[in-house]
Amino acid sequence: MRIAVSGTHCMGKSTFIEDFIKIHSEYKSELEPYYELEDEKFTELEPSFDSLLAQLDYSIAQLNQHSDQPNIIFDRCPVDFVAYAMCEAEQEGIHIHDTEIAERFNDIKQALNHLDLIIFLPITDSYSILYTEENPAYRKAADKNFKKLYRDDICDIFPQYGHPKIVEIWGERETRIKMLELLCQGFGTL
Repeated sequence: MRIAVSGTHCMGKSTFIEDFIKIHSEYKSELEPYYELEDEKFTELEPSFDSLLAQLDYSIAQLNQHSDQPNIIFDRCPVDFVAYAMCEAEQEGIHIHDTEIAERFNDIKQALNHLDLIIFLPITDSYSILYTEENPAYRKAADKNFKKLYRDDICDIFPQYGHPKIVEIWGERETRIKMLELLCQGFGTL
């Protein structure tokens, strides 16, 4: 299975992937694009259209490059960079469709077709992740955009026939792992 774990920062995506791979060593993980590109281009953690575009392009290439590789988990997927770009667009008073990011929507749709499953880790009232955040309003705005994308497909970036499957997971670390294991069993891969 080709899986991506997606959601706003400080949701435990990397920890979730590490926990799963400790139990299921047949899976390999790919680092999120920020860390892959960090030495090359980026020194700031605050997103900009340029950094988001570079990370988006890297994420699309990552999915395309590993399109035939079984048992791989990606830390983030192209949807993540659209959600953050929506925050940037809102701050600048423009619509996401009027940015360079929108020019990649067809490429995103094609790349997402290489995934079997996207695990979205949303912010929930019933389960909150403890974190230290300099800008909690930005994190909430990003999560709101993730929800618009995953729940409403407001940018038309997902293939129309329900592939990849998108599932929201939350809860304690062990609960999250059990939920993913059940999903993998449903696909016949565990």
